[in-house]
Amino acid sequence: MILRRVAAPHRLFILVLALLSANAALAQSPIGTRAEGMAGAFVGVADDASAVYWNAAGLAGGSIVSAVVSFGAGTDVPAPLQTSPNQRDRGGIVAFSATAIGVAYYGFTAYGLGAVEPAVTASQSREEVGRVVHAVTVQTAGVSVLQSLSENIVVAATPRFVRGADTNAFDVDAGAMYSRRHVRFGLAARNLVAPSIELKDRDLKIDLQRQVRAGAAWGSGFPGIASRVIVSADADLTTRAGASGDRRDVAAGIETWWQNQRLGLRGGVRRSTIGDARAAFAAGISAGLTSGLLMEAHVVRGSAGERSWSVGARMIF
Repeated sequence: MILRRVAAPHRLFILVLALLSANAALAQSPIGTRAEGMAGAFVGVADDASAVYWNAAGLAGGSIVSAVVSFGAGTDVPAPLQTSPNQRDRGGIVAFSATAIGVAYYGFTAYGLGAVEPAVTASQSREEVGRVVHAVTVQTAGVSVLQSLSENIVVAATPRFVRGADTNAFDVDAGAMYSRRHVRFGLAARNLVAPSIELKDRDLKIDLQRQVRAGAAWGSGFPGIASRVIVSADADLTTRAGASGDRRDVAAGIETWWQNQRLGLRGGVRRSTIGDARAAFAAGISAGLTSGLLMEAHVVRGSAGERSWSVGARMIF
């Protein structure tokens, strides 16, 4: 790949410095350092191997070959939501992509709904069964396959093996991407089977929720490593459970490259449109060891329940 020298706007530099010192929050386990550094506004970008999680259809407009490794953690899961001792929001991914296929193994802390018995159990009572949120650690392995529908539209499916607590399950993610010159529009649907994770020792089943998210991005070039700047925006189309209550997020992110594509800076902001706003900021950095190998990190600061960080490496050809 021929890398071009890129000059970043002075105002963007000030913005990134401000993000690095700001309070921030990402209410999810960190999966993919680059995506998290853009506050999760990545469904319309999704042009590296982490797209297997974010939106596999984006791989069609990404690097010919890409590999991503990252690991990170958030804060302790609140005690009432825990399903294992000293449970903590953790996330990590190992992923590889080549042209029209991607494979990934990743783990994260999922928040799902479990049924509880009604407070009144007499036969005359018709009180509905209540629902409570639980956190469960999930490991998953998936293979993404892409199909072009036209010159500008690509769809993808990712069958996944899911392991959580005492359960082995099958699930499917799906994605779509429309690309035309500098603009991309993406749609991602996760947990389409919505499997239940069983904890036998607690006689509990936790239902993983279906999630649908839309995103849009503008870039001076794709894949992102060849771009001067990318701006993106995402929005949840479904409500999901979280440690601090239900949420439906909107997010915006920005990424820019300096020093012959050897230094990348990114930042983002997001908030929930239901319940408490929980406005949040995020920041991330990439440093190139060689033209195709990048070391990356992101950091989040904010309320005690929503801090996170991650470190990783990305290789592209």
